[in-house]
Amino acid sequence: MYQQSSRGSVGKQPSVEDRLAELAKLNESPDTPEAQKQLRKHLASKISLIAAKAAEIVARTESREFLPDLIAAFHRFMQDPVKTDRGCSAKSNVVKALLAIECDDEEIFRTGIRFRQLEPAWGGRSDTAAALRALCGLGLVQVGAPDAMNELAALLADREADARTGAARALGYCGPAAAPILRFKVLTGDPEPAVLAECFIALISLSPSASFEFVAGFVDPRHELLYEHAALALAESRLPGVFELLKEKWTSAFDREFKQALLLPMALTRSEGAPDLLISVLESGDVRMGAAATAALSIYRDDAAIRKRAEEAISGSNSSDLLAALRRAFD
Repeated sequence: MYQQSSRGSVGKQPSVEDRLAELAKLNESPDTPEAQKQLRKHLASKISLIAAKAAEIVARTESREFLPDLIAAFHRFMQDPVKTDRGCSAKSNVVKALLAIECDDEEIFRTGIRFRQLEPAWGGRSDTAAALRALCGLGLVQVGAPDAMNELAALLADREADARTGAARALGYCGPAAAPILRFKVLTGDPEPAVLAECFIALISLSPSASFEFVAGFVDPRHELLYEHAALALAESRLPGVFELLKEKWTSAFDREFKQALLLPMALTRSEGAPDLLISVLESGDVRMGAAATAALSIYRDDAAIRKRAEEAISGSNSSDLLAALRRAFD
């Protein structure tokens, strides 16, 4: 909003801080006609920070009324992108909003999944568009693009870990036909464990029964960087038999780090036997294992009976430390 100076000339435009403050107020009630008018104004801003914040608010409204404004913003920040949208935040937030309102403009997502934005960084240049490519991969799946899996397979080999993680996540929405691609990625490996963790989650989501044995094979001390991710993927599936599988692996293992890592996944299965096992760990008096057990027991924080049993199980010279940890976990 322009301010009139004492001489009648037009004053300076509002500062970035003023605009961000205005957006914060708009975020409180973004659905009014006046708020929508102001959001359109901010989406049209040449300042990427302002447009990014406006797009973030628009995503929460899920209103298709903003579709033309979002598309225009995306194309605007594609022009001289290193200068106009450093860090790629505006384009990424615009695509998040397009996903939220279920935009069916396939070409935007196709453009974005292949886009790279190389910016000066310490020791060379950094690609800041990895998250954008991941989001656009999800967009191709959402619009039902016939070649979505081909694009995601290529993205799964991207140089940037964020892009590969996003590709695995998007493949999780492609149906069982995507399972072989995900299995291949797990078997060939990745320098970033988070990528393979997302592959486990996607496999269990796509075909739980068919993927059970494959994912369970990585719950093994030999797969040091992956066993916890595989166990968590199985636990969150809530498939029958997961607790028994994890308990058997826990009981037969000697690797302490491995055993500690399995405590939370076993708790997450919500099996009737999980609290009993965790409480037995507390009764053993092993401080490190007991600390991991108290953390796992925190998912039962609303169960007074389990809390009481856990407190009664703690004894010995280190009981005060474990009790304090248990109370922190429950409170």
